[in-house]
Amino acid sequence: MIAFISIALFVALFLLNSDRIQKAIEICSECLILLNSTDQNSKDQFDLIPLQFYSDIYTLLFSAYRYISDYVSAERYGRKLFVLYSKSGIMLYKLGENLKAKEYVERALAITTKIGDRKGEALCHGILSTLFLSLGQFDKAKEYLQKALAIRIEIGDREGEAAEKANLGTLLLSLGQYDKAKEHLQKALLIRTEIGDRKGEAADYENLGASFLWLGQYDKAKEYLQKALVIKTEIGDRKGEASCYGYLSAVFESIGQCDKAKEYIQKALLIRTENSDREGEAADNTGLGIVFKSLGRYDKAKEYIQKALVIRTEIGDRKGEASCYGNLGTVFESLGQYDKAKEYLQKALVMKTEIGDRKGEASCYGNLGSLLRSLGQYNKAEEYLRKVLVIRTEIGDREGEASDNVNLGTLFQLFGPYDKANEHFQKALVITTEVGDKEFQILRSYTTLYLSQNKIKDSISCLHLCIEKYEELRYFLSTNDQFKTSFLEELGIFPYKLLCRLLCDNGNARDALYVEELGRARGLPDLMTEKYSIETHISVNPQSWFGIENIFREKNDCTCLYISYFQNHLHLWILKTSGVLHYRRITPEENLVQAGLPKDCL
Repeated sequence: MIAFISIALFVALFLLNSDRIQKAIEICSECLILLNSTDQNSKDQFDLIPLQFYSDIYTLLFSAYRYISDYVSAERYGRKLFVLYSKSGIMLYKLGENLKAKEYVERALAITTKIGDRKGEALCHGILSTLFLSLGQFDKAKEYLQKALAIRIEIGDREGEAAEKANLGTLLLSLGQYDKAKEHLQKALLIRTEIGDRKGEAADYENLGASFLWLGQYDKAKEYLQKALVIKTEIGDRKGEASCYGYLSAVFESIGQCDKAKEYIQKALLIRTENSDREGEAADNTGLGIVFKSLGRYDKAKEYIQKALVIRTEIGDRKGEASCYGNLGTVFESLGQYDKAKEYLQKALVMKTEIGDRKGEASCYGNLGSLLRSLGQYNKAEEYLRKVLVIRTEIGDREGEASDNVNLGTLFQLFGPYDKANEHFQKALVITTEVGDKEFQILRSYTTLYLSQNKIKDSISCLHLCIEKYEELRYFLSTNDQFKTSFLEELGIFPYKLLCRLLCDNGNARDALYVEELGRARGLPDLMTEKYSIETHISVNPQSWFGIENIFREKNDCTCLYISYFQNHLHLWILKTSGVLHYRRITPEENLVQAGLPKDCL
């Protein structure tokens, strides 16, 4: 049959080009009857050979009817082509065949443009945006989404407009354009609320929750995700309910509450299993693996990610399968099984490259670079990290580009030369200033670079900036002491403690005491300031660092002892209400001597 249809279509094309249109139409119609009469089971399978035949037949019929000005018939076959290409593109995308999927959807777009189907055209632009996003081509993805949005507005499709705004918001988040992203998501939410689209409204709350999660605004993330969860539960959207539990798990994992994170991801997994949602089940098993990795329970992490890998392989999810290999690689690295880690990361890299997932490919090179650095293979590590940077720059991933420059800077900081480390940190800082992300971490990297060069004054200046940025981030957590404490433990302890030590080492024990006071978990004082307008005595501005003894002078004539422990050194301050300050640093050697142990036992 395949040979017969191939010859028949060749003849039909020859007749069409020879202006024997009616005869070409007859041959194509006969081929179509023959294809439709084939066994139903084989027809239902996703087979590219019959698919190509249908494509060729519909294309010839579309062209033939347009040639004889039978526009009704031409449009009918044009729409058949559109459905064929768009559905085939979506199916290929799900199978991880991104490049083939793109080819089919582009064909569908060409057809919709020819027949003037504006709604279909917008749909194709939206699908192409998703494909370019999966390929890591963010600028292209944004371009197609904006085209889809423009058409939706033009034809007055409010529901479609809301969907495209939401998609554009999510895309802008991944590009680090947070203000623009929130703007689009909030506009989408407004439209959904106006038109009474409860399911869409819940989706927008969920996307806004996810956006606040990415921004590190965990209180806001929790608030919006809980709103989404309420609506999804009300309308019986079990799949959406599971998705919200997954995001809430990520919120709690981000603030160090791993037991709570585990509870929520297990709720999500239970729903996925009940509904036989294999793809979701795989995602939640991966989520559980990541939670267990955060808890340091690497064997459990490996167990759950391997479960996810089995499911991904069974359902033919190539992209998910590659991600599982990558996650397993990082788990094996944590277990110290470096050969195994390298093997799995390379498997992930091969697969990501095959399916055209540029962003995933960059992530694999980055993980391999970090692994090779740990193994002391510095030249190879640099080679991989530079490959990552090239890909990130090509696909327009500014946030990833900043991270890659930090990683390269850290590599040169450890092994030289320092001027190259400074160059990469500077590039990262410029990018993060533009996109408003991770500036705090880069300033920390600068601090350690200056310390390695014994530039103490520069280190102190950088730490002041670092703490200032940290305080800005901390402000977003409002009065939630639980989140603030977790945030402080995760990110904030190092710069406060290091600045305190450097100030003490340079004879400035009084300022060091203010830094120590500033670095404490201040959830209760902030709550009192918020509710009762009680004045905050110490701010990040060094000009406010005076009169600490006045904080307790009004109550009692007392003496206050401050204790700080950092890098095996104990710092003690004794502060009297008279303003007299006594400071002493106790080294490990002094402690051992006092305990009656000789110094040479160190």
